[in-house]
Formats: sequence, structure tokens, C-alpha cells
Amino acid sequence: MGIDITALTTNADKLGECIDKNKKQEQDRKDEQLYGIIERKVKKEEHKREKPRGQDETLKKCKRLFEEGASSEVLTKLEESLREQEKYYRYYVQCFLPVLDKAIERSKKISNETKERVKQAISEITYNSRYCFTHNRRDSETESGYGSDVEDDHEVEISNEITNNNALLLKAIKNGNNRKFRKYLKDCTDISSIKAEEGKNILHLIASLEKKQKCKFLGTLIKTVTKEDLAQLVDSENQTPFQAALINKVTKEKHESHTIQDNDNTLKFLTKLLEHGASSDNLGLSTKKLQDLKEEQKTYYRNFLEKLAEQGKKSKLKPEIRINTEAKIKEIIPRTINTPDSNDNYQLHLAIKDNDKERFEELLQKGADITVQDKDGKNALHYIASFKGEQKVTCLELILGLVKNGTISKDKLGKAINAKNGEGNTPLELALKNKAEKRSIKHLLQGTIFDTATAYDNTTKFCTMLLEIGADPCSLELKNPKFHTKKYYLTLRDLKDYSGTPQKAQEKAKELKEKLEEKYHCGTASKKCKSGIKKLDSAIKKTGSAVAGFIDPAKRTRELLAITITITVIAMVTFAFFQGQMAIGAAIPIIATAGVICLTLTLGFSGIKKLFEKSTNKAQDTFNDKNRSNSTTEQNQASKNLVNNDQQNLRNETKNQAVQESPNQSEHTESPPDTKMSAISIMNSLKNCVGIV
Repeated sequence: MGIDITALTTNADKLGECIDKNKKQEQDRKDEQLYGIIERKVKKEEHKREKPRGQDETLKKCKRLFEEGASSEVLTKLEESLREQEKYYRYYVQCFLPVLDKAIERSKKISNETKERVKQAISEITYNSRYCFTHNRRDSETESGYGSDVEDDHEVEISNEITNNNALLLKAIKNGNNRKFRKYLKDCTDISSIKAEEGKNILHLIASLEKKQKCKFLGTLIKTVTKEDLAQLVDSENQTPFQAALINKVTKEKHESHTIQDNDNTLKFLTKLLEHGASSDNLGLSTKKLQDLKEEQKTYYRNFLEKLAEQGKKSKLKPEIRINTEAKIKEIIPRTINTPDSNDNYQLHLAIKDNDKERFEELLQKGADITVQDKDGKNALHYIASFKGEQKVTCLELILGLVKNGTISKDKLGKAINAKNGEGNTPLELALKNKAEKRSIKHLLQGTIFDTATAYDNTTKFCTMLLEIGADPCSLELKNPKFHTKKYYLTLRDLKDYSGTPQKAQEKAKELKEKLEEKYHCGTASKKCKSGIKKLDSAIKKTGSAVAGFIDPAKRTRELLAITITITVIAMVTFAFFQGQMAIGAAIPIIATAGVICLTLTLGFSGIKKLFEKSTNKAQDTFNDKNRSNSTTEQNQASKNLVNNDQQNLRNETKNQAVQESPNQSEHTESPPDTKMSAISIMNSLKNCVGIV
């Protein structure tokens, strides 16, 4: 069988065509894949770095595809498609292709032929790009003979090149790339003209960097530029870089620690700026900025300034700069404390409201002004006057201590004491009104105001302290009848009697108290009444003790209940009498009846009989003793007419008789124990209590 050469040739041609077709398809697939990988990289919205690094995944994939035979024409096609998209085109030509060129050149797996094709394609793209200037266009234009047009174009190229360098410099700062920052900084001819958004210079951008970066970039800047250029950057118009760094530090959302460390980067940065000409006036923030700060931010700002002053002593600051800085900080801190926030709240007032004694004292020592008034007209003393208990006294004592050592001036204290709030009240009037309306309000009515309290309360002490240091005694008068309560009346009484109250204030308090008594026909219980109440209390106790002696222990529970009820009735009647709600003629019978009922229930009739028998026997013995004494006197007078001998004997007999009768008399006149009391003693006590002689 013969071989058909024609058929073999035809089949071989077809096989070759198939192979070529498969190769082309494979080539197209690789080219499309390379195109897509680079396009996705270039069109990425945000890049972590200005240019991709050698280990970038996109570069690795590109190198693998070039190893497998991908065409360099893909780079040219992609450049043509991106020309109308400036943002992506610029990144592709300026950032991506130069890095890709170096990566391909360093690869050991890519053939030299492929490397040469890729390098040629990248060179052609960058040569024709307006963002790269690796060629000399001037020569080519000169050869064309365009004259002055060539010179104009060259100037545009230079201008574009400078603009490009400035943009790269700013981008290096934003990306935190100190090496490239140093590189582009050396090529700058007019550093003060480089501006970012909102007119910020490069030092503003450096001030906004995080942690150690701001110090590193500032160090590079100081080493690279001249002192004149640095001075222009430091003292720029509007907000200086110094202030920008300070505000960024203070308004930071979360601080690692509220205690500023010696190695704080912002602290070092600002100290460095002060060394190189920054003015200490930049330490102060505007009123608007201070009002926008939160309470904790203001506190951090104060602490930071104090730490900066402390750090200045350890740094290389010149003496005059250090002195000026410390003086400025001492001026700024009180201003910061006494500037209200956006809600018109002062730091000192907030400390009082929060009852934070430690912060209150700290603010006063650092210059807080006790005279500043909020939107309601209240100063620090108004807020203190609203305290309950001894807090008001403690806070006022603290202020007086600072006045004594000179931290707070006497003039400011006097101004604060007599200042009126929005309702027209001084701190003294406010304290009295709060006292008058304290707890259940009891307005003055006709009758007796009974109060046995001997200790002076905190409001009395607070008012006395204000009066001692200059408060107007006329502020003691509360004209509105709604404040004419029992507590206001008793406070006036206490101020009148309190030893620490100034004489004029005592006289005013006495005058106001008498006016209230005249207007409401009221008064406090007399001393005699108070003494009577105490005697009644003692009598009740002794009666209970006496009754207990006659009670069988088995029956004490029942009798104790009767005694309790009786004491309650007596107390209620007594109180009603002192309030003017019951006449004395009605009160005495009720008290006496209650006492008799109590004795009947506890002692029984037999016990009462024994009690009265003892009292009767005591009275009878007393009467007999008096008769015997009278008889003895008559006998002595009669014996004077007898002879001397008989008279002497009679005197001796009388003396002996007196000696013998003396023990008998003590037996008859011995009083019952103190723990028992007769009904007659109880009645006498009740009479003394209500003032009956």
C-alpha cells in the first residue's frame, strides 16, 4: 500500500494552523490577563503607598505573565486607554511603570529579549508623557527650528516640573515617607510657596502627623532648609503650625493617658518650635476654641501647658524664651478656667455642682474667679449657698483660707458676697430662703414656737461667716411673706444669740425677729417654760421609777402600756398649750386626770392608799416636831425664875432629854427614797411647768 504524500502535507498544514491558532489564543489570554491586572491596580481608589513596592502582588503577577510570554504591547494599549482619565493616567505613568521597569530588570527568570521589549515600551510611554522629563525636548524642538516658541515651551516644562516636585513633596509628608520628603525638599527653591489645601504650608502638614513622625520630619526640615525659610514656616499667618499641633493634641478623641509624659512627642515638637523662633503667644487659644472644648479637654489643655512649662526648664531653651513661656502659661491657665463653655458653664461652678471638693480647691488655687456669674447671674457663693448640711460651711472655709494666704483677693471676695443673681438674691439671702423652704414648710401663726435646740445649725454658721466678712446685714430681711416660716424665724433667733455674729447683724436679726412676733403674734417659749418642761420630764421618769416599786413583775407589761399612753396624752396637752391652742384652765385638769388614771391602773387603790398614808405620816411627824420644839422653849423660859442650882439641873435634864429624842425624830422624819414620788410632787411639777406660782 502506497503513502499519499499529498494527504500528509495537507494534514500537516492543518495541524500547523491549529497549533498557531492555539498559540495565538494563549497569547491573547495572557495579554488580556496582564491588561486586567494592571488596570485594576491603577484604577484602585486609594493606594496605601505612593508607589508599589517590590513585593506587591500585582508586580509579582506581571512578572509571571511576562515570563510566560505576555506581550509588552499591553503596556502601550493601556496607556492609550487611560489618557482621558488623568488621575489614573498619572499614577500609571508616574508611579507604576517605573517600579515595574525595575522589577522586570531585576528578575532572573525573564529572558533578556523580553526585558528589552518591556523596557523599550515603558521608555516610549514615559518619553511622550507630560508627567515625566527624562528626555531633552528642547534639543528636538531646536532642530525643528521653532525659535521663541521653543523657549516658551521650555519654561512651561520647568514650571510643570517644579509643580510636580512640590506635589510629590506634599504627598511624601501625607504618606509619612521621610526619605522621599528629604529628597524632594532638597530640590525646592521657594519652600514658603508650597501650599496644601486651605493654605496650609508643609509645617502644618508635619504638625498633623502621628506620634514620632512629626518629630522626625521636623528634624529633617530643620537640617535641610535655611533659618529664614524655617522662620517663615513657623510664623505663618492665621493659625500657626504650633497652634495646629497644640489643638490636634488637646482635641484628640482618646488620650493614652491623662498624665502627660516627659517623652510625649507633641511636647517635644512644640519645645523644638519654641527653640527655633515660635512665639509663646501661640500657646493661647481663641475664646471660640476654648468654648468649643469639652470639660475634660480643658483640663487636659491646662495639664499639658503646665507640663510644657516644666519641660522648658529641662530643655535647651534660652533663658529669656523660657521665662516668657512660663509667664504666658501662668496667664493662660486662669483665662482658660474662667472661660465658659458653649452652654455658659464655668469649670468652678461645675465642680461645685458635682460636689468635687478636690477639683474645686485645685481650680481656686490655679486662678478660678469666684466673682464670675453664669447666665442666671449666679457666682460661686450662690452655688455654695444652695448646698445642704455642712458642705456650704466647708467650701466657704476653704475660700477664706485662700483669701488669707493671698490666692484670692479680698476685693473679689467682697464683690462675690454682695453680688445678686438673676432673681435679685445675694448669697446670704439665698441661704436664708433655702432654709425657710427646707422640708415641710411651716408658716408663722399666732402662738408659741417651741424649740429646745441648743446647737446652732450650718445655715446659721454660714450666714455668720458671710456677715463677718462683709455681707450686708440688711440681706437678713426676707420681705416676701412666703418665707416667713418657723425655720426662718428660728434662724434669726440663732443669729441674734450666736456669739460669732457681728453686733450690727445681731441687732438687725433681733429687730427682724421682733417684727415677725408683732406681725404674727407669736414668740418662742420662755426660759421658765423650758425649765418646766425639763422638770416635767424628770418628774415623769421618777414617777415611773416609783410606780415600778409597787408593781408586781408579772403585771409590768400591762402597766407599762398604761404609763406610755398617759405620758403621750400629757405631752400632747402640753404642746397644745404652748402653741396657744388650749387654755391653761383646760390643760391642767386633763393632765391631772391622766395622772390619776395612770396611778389607778398601775398601783391600784391599795397602792394609792399606801402612797398617801406615807405622805400623811410625813406631814404629821413634821407637825409633832414643831410642837415639841415650842414646848422646850417655854420650859427654858420658866426655869429662869428658879434658883441657880435647880436651874442648872433642869438644863442638864433638858439636854439629856434632847439627846435621847434626837434619834427618834430622825426615824419619824426620814424621807422616802428618791426613786418614788408622791402625787403632790407631780402636781407641783406640772404647776411649775406652765408657769403657775
